[in-house]
Amino acid sequence: MIETIEELNNKVAPKTQVLPLPLEPLGKISWNYWWSWSRDGAGCFRELAPAIWEECEHNPRLLLSRVSEYRLAEMANDPVYCERVNKLANDFAEYMGLHPNGAAPLGTPGLGQDWSNPGNIAAITLEHPVAYFCAEFGVHNSLPLYSGGLGILAGDHLKSASDLRLPLVAVGLLYHQGYFRQRLNREGWQQDVYRETDPEILPLHPVTGEDGSRLLIEVLIRDRAVR
Repeated sequence: MIETIEELNNKVAPKTQVLPLPLEPLGKISWNYWWSWSRDGAGCFRELAPAIWEECEHNPRLLLSRVSEYRLAEMANDPVYCERVNKLANDFAEYMGLHPNGAAPLGTPGLGQDWSNPGNIAAITLEHPVAYFCAEFGVHNSLPLYSGGLGILAGDHLKSASDLRLPLVAVGLLYHQGYFRQRLNREGWQQDVYRETDPEILPLHPVTGEDGSRLLIEVLIRDRAVR
């Protein structure tokens, strides 16, 4: 099931921090990794609170939860910054609003190929998208689902599919710790540091079925059902 933009907005709205009116678009944009490859996405979040942005390791959801009300009010009264946010919001609305489902109609001139290919039993449509299975997806460093170059490549595939309006669903794993960090001890030896992944500070929400219950997939591994 592919959820519409309206359905996604209804799910994230209760979790979005109340922001001053001029900055409200940042809350919605922070739930979509489109900001990470848009022209001024990272810049708008960084400008809001540079030091906190670095402390949060470029996680906009965490950033918005930590910025003080005073700083939010200050930036909401900065006309230059508000214009940047407004421009980013317009770009995001244009990107997502090309179709009610958040994608341009298949075969829209200038926005990619006609993936529908009528008459083909393996046609790619919004109802029957490509299923992309991969062990890791390097969409952004704030989403710790990768550990190497192949994960970065998989993440680039997702971004390209999004830009091309190719209906595609990534299927992978949400790791408890994700990739590790490296540091050197006093003797010069490398040490690996693993951090727990907290889904509550990431732009994630459970996938649900048509009845609203959480979607669980059962796979048979060595004669044992794994969910």
